[in-house]
Amino acid sequence: MMPVTIVKADNVDQAAHIARQAAEILSSGGLIVFPTETVYGVAASCGSERGVAALRALKNRPTEPFTVHLPEPAAFDRYVGGTVGGTVGGAVGGTAENSPESRAGDATDSAVNVGASMMRRLARKVMPGPVTLIVEVSDDERRASQHAMGWSDRVVDELYQNGEIGLRCPDHALGRQILASVPDPVVASSANREGQRPPLDADQAAQSVGDLVDMVVDGGPCRYGRSSTLARVGGRDGPLKLTVVRSGTYDERYLRKLMRWTLLLVCSGNTCRSPMAAAVARFMLAERRGLPVDELENAGVRVLSAGTVAAQAAPATPEAIEALRQIGVDLSGHRAQQLDVDLIREADVIYCMTESHRRAVIQMLDSARNKTHLLDPTGDIEDPLGTGASGYHRCVELIRRRIEHRLKEQPI
Repeated sequence: MMPVTIVKADNVDQAAHIARQAAEILSSGGLIVFPTETVYGVAASCGSERGVAALRALKNRPTEPFTVHLPEPAAFDRYVGGTVGGTVGGAVGGTAENSPESRAGDATDSAVNVGASMMRRLARKVMPGPVTLIVEVSDDERRASQHAMGWSDRVVDELYQNGEIGLRCPDHALGRQILASVPDPVVASSANREGQRPPLDADQAAQSVGDLVDMVVDGGPCRYGRSSTLARVGGRDGPLKLTVVRSGTYDERYLRKLMRWTLLLVCSGNTCRSPMAAAVARFMLAERRGLPVDELENAGVRVLSAGTVAAQAAPATPEAIEALRQIGVDLSGHRAQQLDVDLIREADVIYCMTESHRRAVIQMLDSARNKTHLLDPTGDIEDPLGTGASGYHRCVELIRRRIEHRLKEQPI
């Protein structure tokens, strides 16, 4: 059985060395077992015909395609958009599509159709994460990707089958570091033999396939302990069609929520500043579209608020309700909710009341860094608690002006 190489989480030099060693093995046609947040995987480099053949033999899959594992979310467009850099990982804006389902998405997608915009929005939100997307790819996109990346016909035939490609970006730092060290696309599957359960730690993987691979990298136990959600996305000439092929950490309902453009406002207790900002944003967005506020979600737009230390289901403060009532906005039905990773993932853009709130969001999910900002770019919006009615009115007026300005930045 192949010995297990244990990598300590805090040893940066060791991780870099192991990543280089794994890349050399893959590039020379070997197989490695590597960690992800779902199950341990066994990988081959598409640049090596011998490596792919060995992976097919191990998994007893002579023709069925394997999933491409991406080192970073931005790599998505290398396979679907035909660009080397890509925009999925860092884009924050909207699209200028006219249909209600996609008036909000990536600014970079303004010239593409509804389905493609929604697909990229979904990819941005689930990468990195426990989701594999089987993506519909046109012949033009496939040829553009091949030309941009310089792939051979053999590599393209491995990557794309029946007009589709499977893409996943694991949410595991060491796993992605290994993937980033390999110059060619890396394909992978769960590190188990046919009929066995996918391994949840390196020892299980070594016992299952250790005699058939060249390296087993131990990155600790898998966080989720179940296979990734497998979803097929298509219908790019119209509204996106999404079908969950295999259930996993995320269900279909949650994935569909991610397809909407979502604004998240964050404060501490979620009883005054962030719910006031969310209510004002809903009012402005509905007015812009000529819709009742309660029709916004049906139009593909969602506005949420949360608190970093919220007491679940607490109502808005009476002062906040009264301050908004005086400008014609109803906050009486608000109930507080605690900020969590799922809310952060769901959001396309996040506006925080203070810098400490912004840091809290990023600490929970570092990949949200580029979409998380202060609502007031000049500084913190202080808590009006204890300032009386006049303090709340001043806070609401500041929030109203900042929301109006921020929404102009979003082409929605």
